[in-house]
Amino acid sequence: MLKKYLLFDIDGTLINTGGAGLKAMRSTVESILENKDILTDYSFAGKTDAQIMHDMVRKSKFNDKLEEMSELLEQTYIENLKTNLKHSDNFRIYSTVNDLLDHYQKNEGYELALLTGNFQPGAKLKLEHAGLWKYFKWGVFGNLSEDRVHLAKDALKTIAKKEEGLNTKNIFIIGDTTNDIRCGKAIDATTIAFTAGFEPEEKLRTQNPDFMVSDFSQLYDIFNNN
Repeated sequence: MLKKYLLFDIDGTLINTGGAGLKAMRSTVESILENKDILTDYSFAGKTDAQIMHDMVRKSKFNDKLEEMSELLEQTYIENLKTNLKHSDNFRIYSTVNDLLDHYQKNEGYELALLTGNFQPGAKLKLEHAGLWKYFKWGVFGNLSEDRVHLAKDALKTIAKKEEGLNTKNIFIIGDTTNDIRCGKAIDATTIAFTAGFEPEEKLRTQNPDFMVSDFSQLYDIFNNN
């Protein structure tokens, strides 16, 4: 039986960390790179953690030590994230997420996975905090590349090994930014934009996602009938 593969982004799609992720990132880059203004006007939307770290180092006085400083930033960020998640009063899981993941995890015709810009340890910390990590069989994470398209192509390779005669439209990429849509289109997947508010709906529409939803309850019909 041919499966459908449901690949989820994390931040702004499954959960909102209540600022824990941003606080951890801000304290990390400002302290390690010794620059309090380095994040001014910088947008995190849809970017991989690898891209964010590299961008920050390139803007800093340590730009000749890209890999060394990026590794230090990653290690420090993960430690800061652990602390910030514990003290995040506004952390929340989006409405009906648990029910939907539970439903499709139990259905043999579907496979749940992650396609996220988060570093793998960061993704695990956030989703374990939410009680959602258990739902996902595998994932492609932000350690892989600066470019989210490379993550999608790696996910496609993983799925193609599982599924003979794969129809890429049976891969559903669910995210809340234009970069989520862009990476889905790069592998001819079915793209679903979740309007959590991280990027305006009108901006998401410019990328022509196959579907736009404001609540996960709308996904049942999409997954079942497409």
